[in-house]
Amino acid sequence: MFSYKRLTLMFIIFSSTISYGHKVKPLNILFIVGHFPSRSQTFILNIITTLIDKGHNVSIFSFHKDDLIFVHPNVEKYKLLNRVIYEKFPSKLPECDIVFCQFGYLGRRIFEMDNLTEWLSTKKVAVCFRGSDITAHLQKDIKMYNRMFKRADLFLPVCDYFTQKLIALGCKASKIAVYHSSIDCSQFFFEVKQKPDNGIIRLVSTCRLVKKKGLDYAIKAIADVVKKYPQIHYTIVGDGPEYKYLKSLVQQLNLQDKVTLCGWKSQDEIVSILSRSHIFLLPSRTAPDGNEEGIANALKEAMSMGLITIGSRHAGTPELIDHGVSGFLVAEKSIFDLTYVIKYIIEHPSIWEPMGRAARKKIEDEFETKQSIEELEKLFYKLLA
Repeated sequence: MFSYKRLTLMFIIFSSTISYGHKVKPLNILFIVGHFPSRSQTFILNIITTLIDKGHNVSIFSFHKDDLIFVHPNVEKYKLLNRVIYEKFPSKLPECDIVFCQFGYLGRRIFEMDNLTEWLSTKKVAVCFRGSDITAHLQKDIKMYNRMFKRADLFLPVCDYFTQKLIALGCKASKIAVYHSSIDCSQFFFEVKQKPDNGIIRLVSTCRLVKKKGLDYAIKAIADVVKKYPQIHYTIVGDGPEYKYLKSLVQQLNLQDKVTLCGWKSQDEIVSILSRSHIFLLPSRTAPDGNEEGIANALKEAMSMGLITIGSRHAGTPELIDHGVSGFLVAEKSIFDLTYVIKYIIEHPSIWEPMGRAARKKIEDEFETKQSIEELEKLFYKLLA
């Protein structure tokens, strides 16, 4: 006959085994992605490679095959193309414990595939929500995730802001855990930024060129700032549907000597550009189609390298930037606010070092890949328990 004390002890031992289960049994995880290898989704690649480093078994299913231009070196280093299945699920589905969908619309898609119903019934399914999947995609059908909310086991929004959206849509709060998209700080070296005495003050943005990034407002703010501080230069790194519009805006404002759109760059090139820069701009806004940010990884990378960052009071960004401490926040679509803050930073070089250090600490404490993966492991082992 079991005593209460013995039963409690058995529960503690069982819980300990689950919590540290990766030391006994690796997780078998199938990533569901839309594109692979995607040059704009390094955050997913970081999760994959860190899980592999920790001894877990990772396979990938991708609905589309991207080109191999500007492929991250880790794709080759980890031989990830040998782990990926493209376009159609094969007749023999890969062995896994957890199906890990990287966007909400991908989770919805697999639950709509009749040939997967029986297979999915034996798996645990986790679904991330990162941005457009919980904002723009819902403009056409606000009930699009109802089936998935009932059938999937775990939902991982990248910020508290998206948690509230999920609950409002009818997702059970007990199935939700915030899981921040993270970066590997070892790839982004910290450097104290100092205002050059007589040199150029360099501002920079790195992102996909889409409306929600708000770069047209950044360019218009630069047009105002340059009237007082002609020694500035603004570099925009990235490509996307807004490229031509932003290029024409630069020409209209006669900023060809002050603003450079340099297209897409490799990870090493981006790090080099950030290391030569001082101020990072990402004044995100809600796009006309409802698209919103989660928490932009580009901001995290810049903060980890000690740049003074300017974001906006938009979606999850205030969860990343502590205004006046680790960076600055401006109102959405406010050229006035953006102009004012850029000038303030230029005129107060004494804040550069403490703000840069606070930014690096924020990323190390809350958005670093190693700690993030440990949290994910705990969530997954709990799910399997």
